[in-house]
Amino acid sequence: MLCVSITGDQSAAGDGIKDGTREIEKDISMDEPKIIYTKTFSCADDHPIVWYTVDENNKGVCEYCYTKFLYKPKDFHTKMLEEKELLDISMKESIRQKEERTTSEKMQEELEPIDSK
Repeated sequence: MLCVSITGDQSAAGDGIKDGTREIEKDISMDEPKIIYTKTFSCADDHPIVWYTVDENNKGVCEYCYTKFLYKPKDFHTKMLEEKELLDISMKESIRQKEERTTSEKMQEELEPIDSK
């Protein structure tokens, strides 16, 4: 359990501050790390966006919210599946756009057909 005390001259107007001291508790020992696939990463979980780079053990921790990050490189098979998925999406979009052609586009295609070889 992580316990941080913040002291100051702030008033206790219902924001959890009593006698100038606020305690923030967060159990960081039980948090599972977020898997990331780049060595440089950002965190913006209810705080300003901050950028970090993983350490030599491929781990990183956000200094604001204590979220843990773990870098895992993608294997070749996973990368190829992602590329195939992107190509499939692109091909479907291309077919959709071809089917939605206007009358003038269809006339142009009849006059000057494009070989799809």
